[in-house]
Amino acid sequence: MQTKDNQIIVVNNLYKTFNDNIHALNGVNISVNKGEVVTIIGPSGSGKSTLLRCMNLMEVPTSGNVFFKGEALHIKDKNINQLREKMGMVFQSFNLFPHLSVLENITLSPKLVLKMSDEKAKELGASLLNQVGLSDKIDSYPNQLSGGQKQRVAIARALAMNPDVMLFDEPTSALDPEMVGEVLQVMRNLANQGMTMVIVTHEMNFAKDVSDRVIFMAEGEIIEIGEPTQLFNKPKEVRTQTFLKRVLVK
Repeated sequence: MQTKDNQIIVVNNLYKTFNDNIHALNGVNISVNKGEVVTIIGPSGSGKSTLLRCMNLMEVPTSGNVFFKGEALHIKDKNINQLREKMGMVFQSFNLFPHLSVLENITLSPKLVLKMSDEKAKELGASLLNQVGLSDKIDSYPNQLSGGQKQRVAIARALAMNPDVMLFDEPTSALDPEMVGEVLQVMRNLANQGMTMVIVTHEMNFAKDVSDRVIFMAEGEIIEIGEPTQLFNKPKEVRTQTFLKRVLVK
């Protein structure tokens, strides 16, 4: 059951128009509850990534509001960076610092932002690398890693800030097919541990398996929201039905 007490993200009447008059979001309303896994699916260009990036104001909405743990997010607010620290973000393209080791990539923010001691940060980094199955890569550099390993390091880096919610923007789309599974397994483990997650993904079986709710978007609007069994097996909307027929392998 959704209640205001356990809502961690609330998106209210969100619009986003880019300079070339592209309407990326058209009045989107959603909420995400603590401990919930919400996946966002839909065709390319439907506004999925824009919505995710608006949740922590990496994209500034044209109008509407985003609330995080009951606080309205405003780009000029001095607290925006503090709030963002509690929203881990994992991108398609890893965004690791190439000149830093795996451990240094993970410990940089805890030391700079959280003022964590070097010793504590190293302990945390080693623990997180163990969690994502990369203890043996602690002293490696990004150019020595596969795509799947880089993405797992990126997840560990986001977790190092002890976030309240993790946002994943198509985390497997840049990976070779054989590397997708290792990243999805880390995400499954996070879901099993109760991490709140919002995931934009093209991995339909993964969405079906781990989600509490699935959102289908098209043309900047939410067309349908439902539990995975309902949305994948008995979608109510024609556009959802058409999309799933095209992407699901029978």
